Amino acid sequence: MPSTLGIRRRRLRAKHGIGMPGDNSHILHVARTLRHQVDAAVLGGIAVYLHGLGRSTVDLDLYTTDRRATAAQLEATGARWDAANRQHVLDRVPIHTVTPDEAGITVKRTSIIDGIRVVTLADLIAIKLLCGLNNPARSKDLGDVEGLIRAVRLDKRFAARLPKGVRNEFKALVDAVRQAEKSRPDQPRF
Repeated sequence: MPSTLGIRRRRLRAKHGIGMPGDNSHILHVARTLRHQVDAAVLGGIAVYLHGLGRSTVDLDLYTTDRRATAAQLEATGARWDAANRQHVLDRVPIHTVTPDEAGITVKRTSIIDGIRVVTLADLIAIKLLCGLNNPARSKDLGDVEGLIRAVRLDKRFAARLPKGVRNEFKALVDAVRQAEKSRPDQPRF
């Protein structure tokens, strides 16, 4: 299972304080707290981190099929609605909700990683690809996919787990990542 190795790598890096320019521990704590109280899975930067790529973020993104119900559940946990920024805030953590229409796919399964309900790696990659390909201002989503390909050592076979509409783009990214690795195997990045 590719994400298990990624999780081990992330835990090892986190243990040694490597790979994290910021500290996600507070956001992870909030996500763990919400697991049993809010029926929504984590996606976005925290999901990328949980699936094995060292990445920091400043917010928590939740996938929900019912934004109103999720808002009510968040408010029951003590989160407050920040109308000016159109987000909930719990313990200083901004929380955004993402619907299937916004994500571009319907998530059918979730996983529990480190006590946090999270979208599966395949769904996360599909969402990141769709967002990055359809919105030039979201190029970081394509960067997340490239980083996950490296960190979790995904290959083209993984494309079979993705929606047909993004399989070719995923395979092209795998090719690009592997080509970059071959062309500069021992050279410094800069």
